[in-house]
Amino acid sequence: MEIRQLKTFINIVKLGNFSHAAQFSGYTQSTITTHIQLLEKELNTLLFERFGQQISLTDDGQHLYDYAEKIIKLEDDAKNALNKSDIPCGPLIIGIPESLCVFRMTSLLKEYSSLYPDVELKIKYGTSNDFRILLRKKVMDLALFLEPSIIDPDLTNTPLWPEPIVFVTYPNNELTKLTELHPKMLNDQTLVLVESDSNYRILLEKTLQKEGVHLKTVLEVGQIQAIKQLIMQNFGITLLPLVSVAKELDAGELVLLPWKGPDINVTAFLVHHKDRWVNHPMKAFVKLLQERLINNHA
Repeated sequence: MEIRQLKTFINIVKLGNFSHAAQFSGYTQSTITTHIQLLEKELNTLLFERFGQQISLTDDGQHLYDYAEKIIKLEDDAKNALNKSDIPCGPLIIGIPESLCVFRMTSLLKEYSSLYPDVELKIKYGTSNDFRILLRKKVMDLALFLEPSIIDPDLTNTPLWPEPIVFVTYPNNELTKLTELHPKMLNDQTLVLVESDSNYRILLEKTLQKEGVHLKTVLEVGQIQAIKQLIMQNFGITLLPLVSVAKELDAGELVLLPWKGPDINVTAFLVHHKDRWVNHPMKAFVKLLQERLINNHA
């Protein structure tokens, strides 16, 4: 019985299926399956009941899960107690929204990996709601949220900097002639937006609903780069973090619209579960973030 097999087993239980566990851990699905098969062979029992794509723990699987969590915690405790070095090493899993990862943190992540080569750094894209689940399941160490505020009592958060959110469109759009863009002016417009659980999209939709605005089309696209390409091809307008469109605005490929509706701005927060022990890799990341990014926005 190997620690990595137990970690795979725990991830499958917490994430709900083999494919999600494989994607999260960076293994192939065949490797995940092999880990479980070896556990089942060694223990001479079935750990999961399989119903098509659905799985559930057997009684023996539940018993093993209880032991596995204790074993993994003991492993972490032993490492923390015996590791006298302050040099960060081991796994570090961080959730970062695409706009922050690609347009703010690329250099920082590269520097972190260079400074601490013994840290197994894994970056996961997603939204705050995705990260909440993973932080609470203790399968993610740190996350950056983009939200107006955070009120979760089980999550420790540190405000980092305000993240301006802006409307942009292609240069020939008739809306570029306006000196002010009010919510009702979006009637019958085509919007290209990020995922529905993005906080700045939620703020926009609440405003439009309150104002009784009817959009012509809403196209949901999962990647910011794809959204920008669509807008630059005269597809409509979009709402994105300013940092993610700054290059195109400077080049004249996109045009900023003068929004005069309620604020849609959010703040970047650094978040971890309140019961999560802050280890050396986490401390090193927070320190570097403080030095490179937070101070620049002070």
